[in-house]
Amino acid sequence: MLYRSLMLATLAAAPAAAENWDLPLAWPAENYISVAAATFADDVKDATDGRVEIALHPGGALGFKGPEMLGAVRDGLVPIGDMLLNQQVGDEPLLGLTSLPYFISSSEELAEFEDFFREELEAIMEANNQKLLYTMPWPQQQIWTKTEVTDLASLAGIKIRSYDRSSTEVFASAGMTPVQLPWGEVIPSLAAGAIDSVATSSPSAVDGSFWEFLEYGYPTRQTWNLNAVTVNLDSWNALDEADQTAISEIADKLQPEFWQAAQDEDARNMDVLAENGMTLAPISDELRAELADLAAPLRAAVLEELGDEATAIVDGFKGR
Repeated sequence: MLYRSLMLATLAAAPAAAENWDLPLAWPAENYISVAAATFADDVKDATDGRVEIALHPGGALGFKGPEMLGAVRDGLVPIGDMLLNQQVGDEPLLGLTSLPYFISSSEELAEFEDFFREELEAIMEANNQKLLYTMPWPQQQIWTKTEVTDLASLAGIKIRSYDRSSTEVFASAGMTPVQLPWGEVIPSLAAGAIDSVATSSPSAVDGSFWEFLEYGYPTRQTWNLNAVTVNLDSWNALDEADQTAISEIADKLQPEFWQAAQDEDARNMDVLAENGMTLAPISDELRAELADLAAPLRAAVLEELGDEATAIVDGFKGR
């Protein structure tokens, strides 16, 4: 009896087994998305006294491609994941709303939309066996080219990397030749001459040392992109309530800081690109208006295809 009592006391005093979560990231370790994830992981480890440790695997090291991440977390292939929402539209079409062409006009409006859409986003993630922890935006979208862009005619025939259906259709409507590629294939395609322009934001332009391949950068802001970090619900539910609360509080605290970091990163990266000889210039109001006009029927067609729920979300946001 004494031995049994001592054993029970020892087990009761023993710390809970640590949860070790592998977090795949498509982006390099130095990318601000990855840096933010590292900050989150450090804070989670501290807040849970090491009971939850998150190991980052940047640069696609675990072999998951961007469009696979919703399914990978849903199916428990990884316990936690970072995903570009508009790459998940094959599973959940509403995750592509921020990339509707010329629907959102600025980073401030993107933040307003995230707040408006947050409850729906959480429900989508729950339906896919995961909990939303935080979102983080990409800065304004730009096109990076070998040749100067002055008007619509100067875009004709340019082979441009696109990243989703929306960007592909916008560029095709402008007379360009879009090639939809995940980030991991962009630099090899530039080096091989398969593309001569890229649509992305400034962090990726720096990650890819675009000055080695391209000459110009133009802020077209045709779409906006959000990343989300989510955790598989089975992994989440394995935690005790105190650790769940601590992690949720960390995510809520860090999200505004991460959103500001995106804007700060854009400014820093534009300086780096200029220092390396790239010409950075605004597009004309006339060209922006032409691109927006070309995008209007594309946006309407996508909304009609998505149905009443998507239309209600967009109309509700615009009419708020």
